[in-house]
Amino acid sequence: MKTIAVIGSCDTKYREVAYMRERIETEGLRVLVLDTATGPGMSYGYDVSREEILKSAGVSMEEMASKTKGEKIRLMTDAVTKYVEMLYKARKIDGILAAGGLQNTVMATNAMRSLPIGFPKVMATTVACGGRTFGPFVGEKDIVMIPSICDFTGMNLVIRRILDNACACCAGMVRTAGRVLEKGDRPVVGMTLMGVTNTGACAAAEELERMGLEVVGFHATGTGGVVMEQMAEDGLLDGILDLTIHELTSEFFGGGFSYSREAKNRLVKSVRNRIPLVISLGGLDFVDFAPDAFLPRMEERVFMYHNAEMAHIKILPDEAEKLADRVLERLEKIDYPVKLLIPTDGMRHNTRKGEELYCRKVDEILTRKIGSVRNPNIACITIPGNLDTKEWGIQAAHFMAEELKERGVL
Repeated sequence: MKTIAVIGSCDTKYREVAYMRERIETEGLRVLVLDTATGPGMSYGYDVSREEILKSAGVSMEEMASKTKGEKIRLMTDAVTKYVEMLYKARKIDGILAAGGLQNTVMATNAMRSLPIGFPKVMATTVACGGRTFGPFVGEKDIVMIPSICDFTGMNLVIRRILDNACACCAGMVRTAGRVLEKGDRPVVGMTLMGVTNTGACAAAEELERMGLEVVGFHATGTGGVVMEQMAEDGLLDGILDLTIHELTSEFFGGGFSYSREAKNRLVKSVRNRIPLVISLGGLDFVDFAPDAFLPRMEERVFMYHNAEMAHIKILPDEAEKLADRVLERLEKIDYPVKLLIPTDGMRHNTRKGEELYCRKVDEILTRKIGSVRNPNIACITIPGNLDTKEWGIQAAHFMAEELKERGVL
């Protein structure tokens, strides 16, 4: 019988946990409740006690007693993550489910992130609402986050319905899907894109697929590039066509729609793992902010509204100089052969002469400085035209295929 692990604080949330057990068992599945309570109260209805979970990580309840609340949560988070990893490796669980507020969400999703893509993971949470971002909880994994609508203060008409759906969601995945992501027979290329580089990127993907490769596209708006590099580290990608490095611009500005603290890993993990790599400058020339968070010196800038809530803002020449230096810092650390593709007429759409984000000076600074990289491991190749065109994308695909052949993948 397949088993779903349920993570819960069985002191304050034992009623919700008991309800989830009942709902999952009616689906014909087994339940394994892991108690992650950190308070002094009694726990009820668990299968694995908090003492056992902590003990598996070398921590005793006596040690926990002297800690602050934050320290207790950190210790339990680490302990339950290790315990869940152990259960998965021993093939004792087929899915994982949790419900609760911030504390339980932090602990449960940390454990869920230790599991591979494709393994069923469901979190019903108070966190999935309002202006909160999911990045700190979901990370690079496929965790289903279900808004709880109200707080978990016991069973009521709202919580029952939310937990019904969360249990059905996890049970459905376990019964009918739930297969861990594995590579097939074809080589797999990860590729970054966004709406402003979509035409060129899709043309590249179609060309690579025509050559017999499988292509996975990643939306370079704060998380896509990070997830791609993690998948490369996990051995799920054979090569990377990093056409759109816009996340580095948002990292430079420290904000914007595409900003993510995890962007510090862009052009780091893939390089560390020496994966066949072709890089270009897609989206490097602009940053995206809402009108109520516009940058200083807007009177000097050209910009266009992407929609009512977001504007694409061309960076200024002095900013381009500094951003180019930052990109060069990462490129100079590459210690194996890669290709760098430089477009001559824009790094995204709407940037050619007469279009809304045209600024030849900014584009020339970025392409000139980055294209003058001194690292002998980098083959710098100029491709005439705008990156966001079919013709440009097709040429980029051929350079990716060439890199794979040189590295023995094709």
